[in-house]
Amino acid sequence: MKKPSKRVVTVVAVVALIVIAIMVSNAREDEQHAGLDASGQQACDDFAAGYPKAETKPERLSLADKVTASSGKTANKAIQQTAATMGNAASDGGASWKKAADDLTAACKSAGWVAP
Repeated sequence: MKKPSKRVVTVVAVVALIVIAIMVSNAREDEQHAGLDASGQQACDDFAAGYPKAETKPERLSLADKVTASSGKTANKAIQQTAATMGNAASDGGASWKKAADDLTAACKSAGWVAP
């Protein structure tokens, strides 16, 4: 059996290191975006405090502006995305507003947020 050349061994080793680096990087990104940072905490706190009072369209839109400002700074993608959806639903109100609110609350709790 022929022994592999040093070049083949080097190429295989480099490819293996690249694959490992990509896997580690993806795992770290998932960990970083799953937790609750200060901006995510602020978005969740603001939403929880304002949601019961946001009965009219202007109140919902004002709350959405406040929450999306904080959520835009968080590293938690779930909170960012559900806050954006909530912002879009603020204008309509009704069932879409309620579902978006429930989804944002669930994303906050999933990140480790506890209602004050």
